Amino acid sequence: MRSWPALADRAKSLGLPGGGTLFYYAAGGGESGAKKPLVVLVHGLGDEADSWRGVIPLLQERCRVLAPDLPGFGRSVVPGRISVTRHIRAVVRLLEAEGAGPGDPAVLAGNSMGALIAEGAALARPELAKALILIDGCFPLAAKPDKGLLFLCLPFLGKRWYRQFRRDHDAAYRSLFPYYADFEAMGGAERCFLRKRVVERVESAAQERAYFASLRSMAGRSLAPGRRYLKKLDAFLRGSAGGRGTEGVSKKLLMIWGEKDLIMPQASARLLREAFPEAGFSVIGGAGHLPQQEKPAETAAAILRFLDP
Repeated sequence: MRSWPALADRAKSLGLPGGGTLFYYAAGGGESGAKKPLVVLVHGLGDEADSWRGVIPLLQERCRVLAPDLPGFGRSVVPGRISVTRHIRAVVRLLEAEGAGPGDPAVLAGNSMGALIAEGAALARPELAKALILIDGCFPLAAKPDKGLLFLCLPFLGKRWYRQFRRDHDAAYRSLFPYYADFEAMGGAERCFLRKRVVERVESAAQERAYFASLRSMAGRSLAPGRRYLKKLDAFLRGSAGGRGTEGVSKKLLMIWGEKDLIMPQASARLLREAFPEAGFSVIGGAGHLPQQEKPAETAAAILRFLDP
């Protein structure tokens, strides 16, 4: 997979415990002056770091930005079993390698499945993270699990659905449409890039393996007791874990949602919003499930407002 042209010179790689390499973009570092906040952008299921191609340039003037391909996706090649836990460990490894710590914790932002990964990394190593930004994704969910995703978890049926796109690249391209409020409104270069990228995904056995392994792992977590998880998240957000001190929840949790998200409607965040009413909730007008792609300026502006002291 070739990078989005404007990001090609930001590409880096990192060795992972147990073998394999993590591909990621690093932008906004190395300049003199005041220390910039560290922001890590985590993509969702069946996506890559290029999902943030419109947001990274808008953040890098004021932030140090990292955006990885999760293990098995895009250009991150790893042996063995892929799972949500492995994605979380990879993000933690990236944070450690890029200098995050108690003196310089990161803001973790994730879209869709990436929101679950961002949450998991913050709870696993709270000293490395100071805040969460959840974009069209969170856990636990108030809504019932999507029947279509549960169907894809079934042996053979999901893979049969996935592999049909190898015979019909136009159908693979059309499968992207529900993730956007208005796919045709995307620029021509964007649409060409996304068509090529989705074809690369469906033609790749490694991408297929990562997709279904991650999907099954994510579905398994959705069956876990939500209230127990909320207690852990409460400890992180209210500063009662690890001696971190107390900060307002409004400074530690922001939810961003596409106004017209059909994949995970705004009601999906009900449990989290009820548990943490002080948290910010920003709706991006005219955006679907991927506001960072469809409305990058508005998404970046919401992130920067949250980062302002």
